[in-house]
Amino acid sequence: MNRRHVRHGCLIALATACAWLGGERQLRAQSEADSWPLPYPNLRAVAEMTAASAADDVAFTLQGLQTPTPAPTPAPAPNHFAGRACDGCPWRRPGTALLQATYINVVYGLANLIRGQVTARITPSTWWANMEQGWVWDLDEFVVNQFGHPYQGNNYFNAGRANGLSFWESAAVTAFGSGTWEYFGETNHASLNDFINTTMGGIALGEMFHRAAWLVRNPQNPSKKREIIALAIDPVTGVNRFLSGDASHASQKPPDLVPSSLGALFSAGVLWQEDDTPDAETAVRAFAEMDLRYGEPTEGRSRTPYDAFLVRFRLGGGSAISEAKVRGRLLGQPVKKNAEFIVSQSYDFTKNGVYAFGAQGIEGNLSASYALSSRTAVRVVGYGGLTVLGAVDSLPLEGTVTPEPEEPSEDAGQGVSEGPREYDYGPGTTFGGGATFSINGRSFAVATYEGRHLFVVDGVRANHLLQRLRVDVLVPVHGAFGLGLTAEYFSRRTYYKDVNQTKRDFDYPQFGVYLTWRTS
Repeated sequence: MNRRHVRHGCLIALATACAWLGGERQLRAQSEADSWPLPYPNLRAVAEMTAASAADDVAFTLQGLQTPTPAPTPAPAPNHFAGRACDGCPWRRPGTALLQATYINVVYGLANLIRGQVTARITPSTWWANMEQGWVWDLDEFVVNQFGHPYQGNNYFNAGRANGLSFWESAAVTAFGSGTWEYFGETNHASLNDFINTTMGGIALGEMFHRAAWLVRNPQNPSKKREIIALAIDPVTGVNRFLSGDASHASQKPPDLVPSSLGALFSAGVLWQEDDTPDAETAVRAFAEMDLRYGEPTEGRSRTPYDAFLVRFRLGGGSAISEAKVRGRLLGQPVKKNAEFIVSQSYDFTKNGVYAFGAQGIEGNLSASYALSSRTAVRVVGYGGLTVLGAVDSLPLEGTVTPEPEEPSEDAGQGVSEGPREYDYGPGTTFGGGATFSINGRSFAVATYEGRHLFVVDGVRANHLLQRLRVDVLVPVHGAFGLGLTAEYFSRRTYYKDVNQTKRDFDYPQFGVYLTWRTS
């Protein structure tokens, strides 16, 4: 036997060992289906392979350079998760996400056209004019820019999430949808404030709505009713699930959309309001408020955006929507045993007796918990951050002639504003802190302070310092029901950039009583 035969025999032995160790399951199935009485199920397969190898060896010896024919490779088992991160996750389709963001623009454009808006009469010439002009500051109403545009951006964001994209990838889709709308969706010139509000606000609202909708769904036991409710919360994902058949497909819920814990406090009551502005009136107004906690925003290490977030939403109290606030954790890092540092994205919309304010920003905060006794504890937090773009209602200097808002021309269409804009834009800073006291894990007193400094770059030339102090006392009554008392103080300091360095101060206290219902 020469070296070639030795080498060939070694290869045969190696192949036999690999077949024994790696293909035992398939070989066992073959031997059980056969009646050949061998004491071990693998022996027949080994014998067959050995016989085949021996025949190949003879052929190799006779023909010299002839090599054995390789065995056919078995077909791979079907992968039911191909293109999906998990069984319940959507298909990953980046191109479809961008296409659906474009469809959303078409839907908004057609809706505006049906409403008769002249800004919806787009043509290639308006597209070119927008690209030539570049960015401007637009004149839309406060609610449209600070609430409507972020909601529109939420649909772009969820075009990404509904098609299997990550948080950050969906953020890019939001910017794509917002940018293409500004240049190609309206005859108005591309608005910088709209682009920022739509993109950043859309990311904040989009991920919040996306995760909230998945709280409603139960894909392990598909329910059409639940899917319809979830569709109302997150329309884009809901429509995609119905079109793809996922709404009726039994599967596991995506694991990254299952929060570590949930909590909510629903409140309804009345507010007594009074301020020192000239046109203010003392009033008693009803309100309803909802505070939601998804996950544990101040606990644990995290690198998953929005695996924990806080939401506050208030209706009434002087405005149809008087407050909407989202804080979504982007990063969490324990500092000590009882302390945590987090970075969060912020979305704010507030209307009260002394100011209307809206903003998109980033915040960092440090929190710590301390036991006061065996039953009571306190959590303290301090934070600071940057306001990428904020808006506050204008306060022209006394004696300044302010142009009256113009009535839209007859052919402008519903919802079109032709100015002047009655609020100012600019970047700024935010800072604040608070303390929450609890007994047996249930909060009974909460004190918070927040401050904002806004530097106006478009509008009345002034800087604004906005402050808010709130104290709540919560008394349990029966089970999940309780009674709450609240006291709030709003302060506004406006510093004008005129030759006299004029300063104006406004203060606004309000007190309330309300009933609560808590879920842990």
